[in-house]
Amino acid sequence: MNGEAEPHSHYVKRVRDRVGGAGVTPPDLRVAAMHRAAGGPPIDQPYDALARQIAIAAFDVTDAQVTAVRAATGGDKAAFEIILSASIGAGLARWDAAANAIDGATNATG
Repeated sequence: MNGEAEPHSHYVKRVRDRVGGAGVTPPDLRVAAMHRAAGGPPIDQPYDALARQIAIAAFDVTDAQVTAVRAATGGDKAAFEIILSASIGAGLARWDAAANAIDGATNATG
C-alpha cells in the first residue's frame, strides 16, 4: 500500500491488534468475530449470524440476534464486545477496499 492511505496504516494495525486485547470475552472470539465480519471463515452461532449481518447491513441486526449473543456471552458488556469487534471488522474491510482502490488509482499507468 503506497497510496494516500499509507500514513494511516499504523492506526489500522493498532485497531486490529486491540480487538484481541483485554476484555470480558475471550480474545480469540472477538478476533474471530472481527474476521468473520470482514469476510472471514464462519464462526460458532450465534456469533456468526450477528457478525455476518453487521457486515452486510448493520441496520438490519435484529433484537433476536443481539439477545442470542447476550445469552451466549452472559451479559451486556460481553455482547457489546462481540458487536464492536464485528463492527470493527466490517469497517476495516471497507477501509482495506478503499485503500486498495486508492493505491490502484495512484499506481495506475496510462
